[in-house]
Amino acid sequence: MAKKRPGSSVDDMVLVPVDRRRRRRLRVYGSLFVILAVLAAFVAGQVSVRENTSRMERDRARLATEVTRLDTALRAARNELALHRTGTEVSQQAQEQVRSEIRDLRGQLAELEEAVAFYKSVMAPGSVEQGLRIEKFDLAATSTEGEFAFRLVLTQVGDNRNNIAGDVLLKLAARKGEDAVQLSGSDVLAEGSETRFRFRYFQELTGKLRLPADIVPEQITVEAINSARRNQKTEKTYIWQLQERSGAWAG
Repeated sequence: MAKKRPGSSVDDMVLVPVDRRRRRRLRVYGSLFVILAVLAAFVAGQVSVRENTSRMERDRARLATEVTRLDTALRAARNELALHRTGTEVSQQAQEQVRSEIRDLRGQLAELEEAVAFYKSVMAPGSVEQGLRIEKFDLAATSTEGEFAFRLVLTQVGDNRNNIAGDVLLKLAARKGEDAVQLSGSDVLAEGSETRFRFRYFQELTGKLRLPADIVPEQITVEAINSARRNQKTEKTYIWQLQERSGAWAG
């Protein structure tokens, strides 16, 4: 330590001996403190990591449980939806089947009513139109282009004691471009078509018509002639209108 004496202008320097052992202890203590601080930080970090890991494991387990619960609920919801859809589809199919059966039954009822009316008309002795009668004439397209199937029903009304026999003639009114044309049965009837009849109560005749490609049919006239009584004949004209294909007669 430097001391300044009175009356002197120069500072006197005093040298103090250094304690090396003290300095060494200080260095050792300082190093130990640093090492302890590092160890404390490491231990604290390990503890923090373990706590975070434990918390994350708990969170993971909780989330896994929640996912399992939600997955179970989702499967249950899907199963319920599938059952609902299946029930709805079955209900719709059942309703459609019932509707279809009702339509079929109504169709059968209409056919039966028509058949009853037909037989009554054949057997009714008080009918206005007696003798040979054209009851029905149907047309339907076949699978061949320009070919059409026909079905003709003839009846004998009133006196059914004897058979009647004869021929059927067909006349087709059509257009060819801007011109009106008339075609006879021999022009359009396909081979094998039935045109002769012989019956007591009623008879059904079937056949096919083949029309040229440039012909547009409009009307067809059916004439039935009783060969036993040349003066007895009946005639009806039908608009050319195709029915739905049904039965073997439609080809």
